Amino acid sequence: MRAPFDGIVTEVDSLQPGTLVISALAAFTTTSAVGLVSTSNTWVEANMKETDLTHVHRGDPVDVTVDTYPGKTWKGEVDSISPATGSDFSVLPAENASGNWVKVTQRVTVKVRLDLKPGDPPLRAGMSTYVTIDTGHRRWFRMLYG
Repeated sequence: MRAPFDGIVTEVDSLQPGTLVISALAAFTTTSAVGLVSTSNTWVEANMKETDLTHVHRGDPVDVTVDTYPGKTWKGEVDSISPATGSDFSVLPAENASGNWVKVTQRVTVKVRLDLKPGDPPLRAGMSTYVTIDTGHRRWFRMLYG
């Protein structure tokens, strides 16, 4: 069978050896319970606070740590920044009919492409990560005494 990219197929109980697969029909799709997880193009989707994205640009270097592997850091770079917040893509956006609005910091998805090295531990879809982006910009703080 052909797939659009190299990967591992999950939850394929309905697809067994000897099963007749009809030409031009998908045996499984990535939007159903069955999925094709890429093994060659690895990335992390970080849902960053909008207030943390002031100086973030495509190509900025990134350090990623994964809860599963304490002490191990992956290098990567910002591949893309979503054009809208997660709430804008929601099927049922939170809209207050009473006119009382509370300011809530929104989340914006940042896609980070990882540079995997031979011998790196395996990464799995859905793992918890901590993402640090080096924007080259340093924050300055002023201390008040008195």
